[in-house]
Amino acid sequence: MAEITNYKVAASPHKLDRSNTRRIMLDVLIALAPCLVCGVLFYGLYALMLVAICVAACFASEQVYNLIRKKPFTFDLSAVVTGVILGLNLPPRAPWYIPIVGGVFAIVVVKMIFGGLGKNFANPAATARVFLLLAYSSVMTQYIGADLSNVLAGDVTTGATYLGGGIAALQDSFLNIGGYWGYVLQLLFGYVGGSIGETCKLAVLAGGVYLTARRVIDWRIPVVYLLTAAAMVLVCYGSASEILLQLFSGGLMFGAVFMATDYATSPKWRYNRVLYAIGLGVITVLIRRYGSYPEGTSLAILIMNLFVPIMDKYLLPVRFGQTSKSGKPKPQVMKWAMRCVCIALAAAIAVAVPLVNYTEVQLYTGRFSYVTDAKREFGGGYVFSVEGEAYLDQYDYTQPLAYEIKLNAEGDKVLSVRPITQSTMGYVANLAFFEGKTFDEIAALTDLSTDAETSATYTNTALRKMILECFTAYDANIADYSAISASGEHIVKAERCGDLYRFTLSGVADLAEYNYQQPLAYAITIDAAAGKVKYITTINESTYGYTVDREIFVGKTAEEIAAMTDETIASDITTGATITNAAVRDLIGECFAALEGAAKGGAE
Repeated sequence: MAEITNYKVAASPHKLDRSNTRRIMLDVLIALAPCLVCGVLFYGLYALMLVAICVAACFASEQVYNLIRKKPFTFDLSAVVTGVILGLNLPPRAPWYIPIVGGVFAIVVVKMIFGGLGKNFANPAATARVFLLLAYSSVMTQYIGADLSNVLAGDVTTGATYLGGGIAALQDSFLNIGGYWGYVLQLLFGYVGGSIGETCKLAVLAGGVYLTARRVIDWRIPVVYLLTAAAMVLVCYGSASEILLQLFSGGLMFGAVFMATDYATSPKWRYNRVLYAIGLGVITVLIRRYGSYPEGTSLAILIMNLFVPIMDKYLLPVRFGQTSKSGKPKPQVMKWAMRCVCIALAAAIAVAVPLVNYTEVQLYTGRFSYVTDAKREFGGGYVFSVEGEAYLDQYDYTQPLAYEIKLNAEGDKVLSVRPITQSTMGYVANLAFFEGKTFDEIAALTDLSTDAETSATYTNTALRKMILECFTAYDANIADYSAISASGEHIVKAERCGDLYRFTLSGVADLAEYNYQQPLAYAITIDAAAGKVKYITTINESTYGYTVDREIFVGKTAEEIAAMTDETIASDITTGATITNAAVRDLIGECFAALEGAAKGGAE
């Protein structure tokens, strides 16, 4: 038996290392550096000035408070960290006084009044951001688009974020990748509107990995936070595709890494942190989905900070050797409960994501006039929701229309048409014209009623356009294309699916008389077997009515389109729509030329 003199009795803590507040704060500043660099690159030197002002306000507030209270000055870098985090949470063009007000509030009201470092009731940066959002809501929600060429902060334009404006706030393609994955990459790299430091998720991830490797933060908080948020997005949005878009949007990842992990305001016990992170994920998504503001990260952190003292007091871990009244080891309920919850969250996502992806289809490619939604049925086939109207000029009456149109799994035939909204006075569509028909058969329909003047004719004509657009939406978002090589001045991407060749092109319509260059982007699909244009999907064009008339070109051969003159394209050559049609005519000609080149390449 060892002699008692071999043991040393001392007060806790019994495990020591060389860490101190200054070293920890320095590590956090190093981790924040990539976010700051990306913020300056995307939003200019003015963004750097805002962060610098915020840091100065926080540091000065702390020293002035110490001076007034006759306490020693502190140089532990905690105020600097608060200033950088709060500064990175500001809009890139916030007025100069915003970081001053926010910095003073964060340090004096949230931190120093409650006793200083380690005694604050909530995260200073998160609380200050919520305060600024309430006090200066219009300023705090004004964002600009990222621009690598505008580092010196010259002319900028305001822009919406994904949380505030949806995919309309994003570019149609990023790194030559369009559709859903183009949006995901754009959000991942941070080339979007948003707060200074929260947009580039790669920079945030780099900082998180560094802090985890240095054991500055507990990895459980950000990982469980994001896992819970992903599960909540499935529940609240009913969309698996929305998960990455929500996780990469706003300040969720930035808050999970740099704000939710604050030592003073996160739980002391390991498994309480898991419960804390679960609460963060639930509240964040609920605020985003159902709240008045599109962003909910800072408010969620503030709310959960208020519960931390209760959690630390009542949800205690089982201490070494602790037994129940019967003398048996006390079960570690909290430990195993949190483990089971995390396993359940991961399993729910693993099971639900394929299931939801099977039943829902996000229309990320193309701007459509009638199609509003799409979903896939378990029995096979795709159901498109369409809305439009039929104008009955002889009655000067506009008839609202809405239908559900089901295409087969291959997307080449209409299985059924279900009316949702149409006239109750007998002016209803004749569904027999369309059910069981292919795209080509419906496109060839000209006589849609025996009486050309009846309202049913107008309804049938409007429904015909809606159905044709459903085929186009299927081709743009669902059909399985594989990439091929093709050359062309305006061709961005070329793909093939059987006899169908789809070319994504970007061009310009020159409206010289209005001194305006109208950017254009389309996905044009050609049926190589028939040698005709099959579909035209609009990706980008004017929103002022200068849009392409697809029916002029669909079903036409290369020769027929090449023979089109400006006069045959539209009766009024001075309208923007005519110039748009002329530009699209030239783009289609480029597609046929590229198709011929691709065919020769395949033959060789």
